[in-house]
Amino acid sequence: METVKLLIFDMDGLMFETGRLSYQAYLKSAEKHDFEMTHNVYYSLTGKTESNIRKGMAELYGETVPYNEWRDSINDFKEKLLQEEQRVYKKKGLVELIQFAKSKEIIVGIASSTDRERIKEYLQMEDLTHDIDVIVAGDEISNGKPCPDIFLKVCEKTGILPEEALVLEDSIAGIEAANCAGIKSVLIEDDITDLPVRDGRYKLQKDISSLKKLQKASSDYQRQNLKEVIKLIK
Repeated sequence: METVKLLIFDMDGLMFETGRLSYQAYLKSAEKHDFEMTHNVYYSLTGKTESNIRKGMAELYGETVPYNEWRDSINDFKEKLLQEEQRVYKKKGLVELIQFAKSKEIIVGIASSTDRERIKEYLQMEDLTHDIDVIVAGDEISNGKPCPDIFLKVCEKTGILPEEALVLEDSIAGIEAANCAGIKSVLIEDDITDLPVRDGRYKLQKDISSLKKLQKASSDYQRQNLKEVIKLIK
């Protein structure tokens, strides 16, 4: 591939093991509110802003079900789990990839749908605050992923052209956003398929069984972990 001058990381599920934490919150809340919950529900909603997640829930389950109460409960459960752990745990290869980027004078950025204060909190938890050159958070843009705004904003802040950047993502919304921005993307799946699913009173009204196939087809590259991205850039 062409020389990379800017490496743009998504955060949740890509840099940190927050995908598993989030899925556990989804599952706990699904049990409380009696929703059907599958892995693809999580995959279809992750990476989006809060408002788009709620819109996505309405599309998946219908406008008449109490999806807002479910989402509120998910957020509450996630916060409790986070307070219990006080860690978000680095993904395999994260430190090595950042160190490699620094050694090659590649700018390291974060483009996350999460708000800036939470991003800073996670970076502080994992002692990475000083390793990131630029951050664009979900509360700083009008249109979240799958719109390209957040990635283009990182390019604008750094003065790097989209064709000189590389996006690392685990979500279909993020891959779509990178495509719209004209930036090459690497899909690194956040595998939570070992976690349980559940049936429920409020069932899915939309078939999303082929979601993961679509995600893979949309990305320019696929890798198993962040460390493998070093070879790709080389």
